Amino acid sequence: MEHSTATPETEKEKRRKWILLIAMSLSLVALITSLFFLARIEGWLGRRNSTTLLTLVDTENAAPEDREQTLAFIDDEHMVDERCLSDLEQLLEYCRSAGFAPRVTAAYRSASEQRELFNALVERLMEQGSDAESAKTLAAKQIDLPGHSEHQLGLAVDLADEEEDAEKQARMQEWLSANAWEYGFILRYPEGKETITGHSFDPAHYRYVGQSAAKQIFELEITLEEYVSMFYSK
Repeated sequence: MEHSTATPETEKEKRRKWILLIAMSLSLVALITSLFFLARIEGWLGRRNSTTLLTLVDTENAAPEDREQTLAFIDDEHMVDERCLSDLEQLLEYCRSAGFAPRVTAAYRSASEQRELFNALVERLMEQGSDAESAKTLAAKQIDLPGHSEHQLGLAVDLADEEEDAEKQARMQEWLSANAWEYGFILRYPEGKETITGHSFDPAHYRYVGQSAAKQIFELEITLEEYVSMFYSK
Protein backbone atom coordinates (compact mmCIF):
# COMPACT_ATOMS: atom_id res chain seq x y z
CA MET A 1 0.00 0.00 0.00
CA GLU A 2 1.31 3.39 -0.96
CA HIS A 3 1.28 6.19 1.60
CA SER A 4 1.03 9.84 0.59
CA THR A 5 3.89 11.88 1.86
CA ALA A 6 3.51 15.56 2.66
CA THR A 7 6.00 17.57 0.73
CA PRO A 8 7.40 20.95 1.87
CA GLU A 9 5.34 22.57 -0.89
CA THR A 10 2.12 21.01 0.46
CA GLU A 11 2.79 22.14 4.03
CA LYS A 12 3.63 25.61 2.79
CA GLU A 13 0.34 25.77 0.89
CA LYS A 14 -1.60 24.69 3.99
CA ARG A 15 0.07 27.35 6.11
CA ARG A 16 -0.69 29.95 3.46
CA LYS A 17 -4.39 28.99 3.46
CA TRP A 18 -4.57 29.08 7.27
CA ILE A 19 -2.91 32.49 7.37
CA LEU A 20 -5.34 33.76 4.72
CA LEU A 21 -8.32 32.35 6.65
CA ILE A 22 -7.16 33.93 9.91
CA ALA A 23 -6.59 37.27 8.18
CA MET A 24 -10.09 37.18 6.66
CA SER A 25 -11.60 36.31 10.04
CA LEU A 26 -9.78 39.17 11.74
CA SER A 27 -10.91 41.56 9.00
CA LEU A 28 -14.52 40.42 9.46
CA VAL A 29 -14.30 40.94 13.23
CA ALA A 30 -12.80 44.39 12.69
CA LEU A 31 -15.61 45.29 10.26
CA ILE A 32 -18.34 44.13 12.63
CA THR A 33 -16.74 46.02 15.52
CA SER A 34 -16.47 49.18 13.42
CA LEU A 35 -20.12 48.96 12.37
CA PHE A 36 -21.15 48.42 15.99
CA PHE A 37 -19.32 51.48 17.24
CA LEU A 38 -20.52 53.55 14.27
CA ALA A 39 -24.10 52.66 15.15
CA ARG A 40 -23.45 53.60 18.78
CA ILE A 41 -21.94 56.94 17.76
CA GLU A 42 -24.84 57.71 15.42
CA GLY A 43 -27.22 56.84 18.24
CA TRP A 44 -25.44 59.20 20.61
CA LEU A 45 -25.49 61.96 18.01
CA GLY A 46 -29.16 61.38 17.39
CA ARG A 47 -29.94 61.67 21.09
CA ARG A 48 -27.77 64.76 21.37
CA ASN A 49 -29.50 66.43 18.44
CA SER A 50 -32.96 65.62 19.71
CA THR A 51 -32.00 66.92 23.15
CA THR A 52 -31.19 70.35 21.71
CA LEU A 53 -34.88 70.61 20.79
CA LEU A 54 -35.68 70.31 24.50
CA THR A 55 -33.56 73.26 25.66
CA LEU A 56 -35.27 74.93 28.60
CA VAL A 57 -35.51 78.70 28.47
CA ASP A 58 -37.39 80.36 31.31
CA THR A 59 -36.90 82.82 34.14
CA GLU A 60 -34.10 80.68 35.58
CA ASN A 61 -32.51 79.37 32.38
CA ALA A 62 -31.23 81.80 29.78
CA ALA A 63 -31.03 80.95 26.10
CA PRO A 64 -27.52 79.68 25.21
CA GLU A 65 -25.51 82.55 23.79
CA ASP A 66 -23.20 80.33 21.73
CA ARG A 67 -25.99 78.28 20.22
CA GLU A 68 -25.65 77.57 16.50
CA GLN A 69 -28.86 77.80 14.52
CA THR A 70 -29.98 78.07 10.93
CA LEU A 71 -33.08 80.16 10.38
CA ALA A 72 -35.60 80.01 7.55
CA PHE A 73 -38.58 82.19 6.66
CA ILE A 74 -42.03 80.79 7.44
CA ASP A 75 -43.66 83.84 5.82
CA ASP A 76 -42.60 87.27 4.58
CA GLU A 77 -41.88 88.48 8.07
CA HIS A 78 -41.12 85.65 10.49
CA MET A 79 -38.26 83.16 10.74
CA VAL A 80 -37.90 79.89 12.62
CA ASP A 81 -35.21 77.28 13.19
CA GLU A 82 -35.10 75.31 9.93
CA ARG A 83 -35.50 72.04 11.84
CA CYS A 84 -39.12 72.88 12.61
CA LEU A 85 -39.97 74.63 9.33
CA SER A 86 -41.46 71.65 7.48
CA ASP A 87 -43.53 70.48 10.45
CA LEU A 88 -44.78 74.01 11.09
CA GLU A 89 -45.83 74.39 7.45
CA GLN A 90 -47.71 71.10 7.63
CA LEU A 91 -49.36 72.08 10.92
CA LEU A 92 -50.58 75.37 9.43
CA GLU A 93 -51.90 73.58 6.35
CA TYR A 94 -53.67 70.98 8.49
CA CYS A 95 -55.17 73.80 10.56
CA ARG A 96 -56.46 75.48 7.40
CA SER A 97 -58.04 72.23 6.24
CA ALA A 98 -59.91 72.18 9.57
CA GLY A 99 -61.56 75.47 8.64
CA PHE A 100 -59.31 78.01 10.34
CA ALA A 101 -57.06 80.78 9.04
CA PRO A 102 -53.89 80.52 11.17
CA ARG A 103 -51.11 83.05 10.99
CA VAL A 104 -47.79 83.40 12.78
CA THR A 105 -47.76 86.51 14.96
CA ALA A 106 -44.35 85.92 16.56
CA ALA A 107 -41.44 83.59 15.85
CA TYR A 108 -37.65 83.97 16.13
CA ARG A 109 -36.63 87.02 18.09
CA SER A 110 -33.07 88.06 18.86
CA ALA A 111 -31.97 89.03 22.36
CA SER A 112 -31.71 92.67 21.28
CA GLU A 113 -35.25 92.62 19.89
CA GLN A 114 -36.50 91.09 23.14
CA ARG A 115 -34.69 93.81 25.06
CA GLU A 116 -36.34 96.52 22.95
CA LEU A 117 -39.80 95.07 23.58
CA PHE A 118 -39.15 94.79 27.30
CA ASN A 119 -37.73 98.31 27.63
CA ALA A 120 -40.59 99.77 25.60
CA LEU A 121 -43.12 98.23 27.97
CA VAL A 122 -41.18 99.48 30.99
CA GLU A 123 -41.27 103.01 29.56
CA ARG A 124 -45.03 102.82 28.94
CA LEU A 125 -45.63 101.64 32.50
CA MET A 126 -43.49 104.47 33.86
CA GLU A 127 -45.47 106.96 31.78
CA GLN A 128 -48.58 105.56 33.43
CA GLY A 129 -47.18 106.36 36.89
CA SER A 130 -45.07 103.36 37.95
CA ASP A 131 -41.57 103.92 39.29
CA ALA A 132 -38.65 102.23 37.51
CA GLU A 133 -38.43 99.14 39.72
CA SER A 134 -42.18 98.57 39.82
CA ALA A 135 -42.36 99.03 36.05
CA LYS A 136 -39.68 96.36 35.51
CA THR A 137 -41.46 93.96 37.86
CA LEU A 138 -44.79 94.49 36.10
CA ALA A 139 -43.19 94.22 32.66
CA ALA A 140 -41.56 90.90 33.58
CA LYS A 141 -45.02 89.46 34.20
CA GLN A 142 -46.10 90.32 30.67
CA ILE A 143 -42.93 89.97 28.59
CA ASP A 144 -40.02 87.58 29.09
CA LEU A 145 -36.79 89.14 30.27
CA PRO A 146 -34.16 89.73 27.58
CA GLY A 147 -32.25 86.48 27.02
CA HIS A 148 -34.99 84.43 28.68
CA SER A 149 -37.46 84.17 25.83
CA GLU A 150 -38.07 80.92 23.97
CA HIS A 151 -38.44 82.95 20.80
CA GLN A 152 -34.67 83.40 20.86
CA LEU A 153 -34.34 79.66 20.12
CA GLY A 154 -36.30 79.93 16.89
CA LEU A 155 -38.36 76.96 18.06
CA ALA A 156 -41.35 78.89 19.42
CA VAL A 157 -44.21 80.54 17.57
CA ASP A 158 -47.31 82.46 18.54
CA LEU A 159 -50.33 81.51 16.43
CA ALA A 160 -53.61 83.35 15.91
CA ASP A 161 -56.56 83.20 13.53
CA GLU A 162 -56.57 85.91 10.88
CA GLU A 163 -60.24 86.61 11.60
CA GLU A 164 -60.54 88.88 14.62
CA ASP A 165 -63.36 86.88 16.13
CA ALA A 166 -62.98 85.86 19.77
CA GLU A 167 -65.10 82.73 19.41
CA LYS A 168 -63.26 81.47 16.33
CA GLN A 169 -59.95 82.35 17.94
CA ALA A 170 -60.84 80.23 20.95
CA ARG A 171 -61.95 77.32 18.75
CA MET A 172 -58.70 77.41 16.78
CA GLN A 173 -56.65 77.48 19.97
CA GLU A 174 -58.61 74.50 21.24
CA TRP A 175 -57.98 72.69 17.97
CA LEU A 176 -54.25 73.45 18.12
CA SER A 177 -53.92 72.23 21.70
CA ALA A 178 -55.44 68.90 20.63
CA ASN A 179 -53.58 68.42 17.34
CA ALA A 180 -50.29 70.35 17.30
CA TRP A 181 -48.39 67.47 18.94
CA GLU A 182 -48.75 65.42 15.75
CA TYR A 183 -46.36 67.87 14.12
CA GLY A 184 -43.92 68.15 17.03
CA PHE A 185 -45.41 71.23 18.75
CA ILE A 186 -46.71 71.53 22.30
CA LEU A 187 -48.77 74.17 24.07
CA ARG A 188 -45.88 75.54 26.08
CA TYR A 189 -47.74 77.35 28.86
CA PRO A 190 -50.92 75.38 29.64
CA GLU A 191 -53.54 76.51 32.10
CA GLY A 192 -53.07 75.22 35.64
CA LYS A 193 -49.30 74.71 35.23
CA GLU A 194 -48.22 78.26 36.02
CA THR A 195 -46.25 77.30 39.14
CA ILE A 196 -44.24 74.79 37.09
CA THR A 197 -43.57 76.85 33.96
CA GLY A 198 -43.25 80.15 35.81
CA HIS A 199 -45.37 81.65 33.05
CA SER A 200 -49.01 82.65 32.85
CA PHE A 201 -51.38 80.63 30.66
CA ASP A 202 -50.75 81.47 27.01
CA PRO A 203 -53.05 79.68 24.52
CA ALA A 204 -51.20 81.10 21.51
CA HIS A 205 -47.61 80.09 22.32
CA TYR A 206 -46.36 76.80 20.84
CA ARG A 207 -42.93 75.22 21.14
CA TYR A 208 -41.33 72.70 18.81
CA VAL A 209 -39.80 69.70 20.61
CA GLY A 210 -39.97 67.05 17.87
CA GLN A 211 -42.74 64.55 17.23
CA SER A 212 -41.60 61.86 19.67
CA ALA A 213 -41.30 64.20 22.66
CA ALA A 214 -44.47 66.09 21.72
CA LYS A 215 -46.46 62.85 21.66
CA GLN A 216 -45.24 61.84 25.11
CA ILE A 217 -45.80 65.30 26.60
CA PHE A 218 -49.33 65.42 25.16
CA GLU A 219 -50.28 61.93 26.31
CA LEU A 220 -48.84 62.41 29.81
CA GLU A 221 -50.40 65.88 30.06
CA ILE A 222 -47.19 67.39 31.41
CA THR A 223 -45.06 70.44 30.71
CA LEU A 224 -41.64 70.60 29.08
CA GLU A 225 -40.11 71.19 32.51
CA GLU A 226 -41.69 68.00 33.84
CA TYR A 227 -40.72 66.02 30.75
CA VAL A 228 -37.06 67.05 30.92
CA SER A 229 -36.99 66.32 34.64
CA MET A 230 -38.57 62.88 34.18
CA PHE A 231 -36.53 61.64 31.24
CA TYR A 232 -33.35 63.71 30.98
CA SER A 233 -32.33 64.76 34.48
CA LYS A 234 -29.15 63.14 35.78
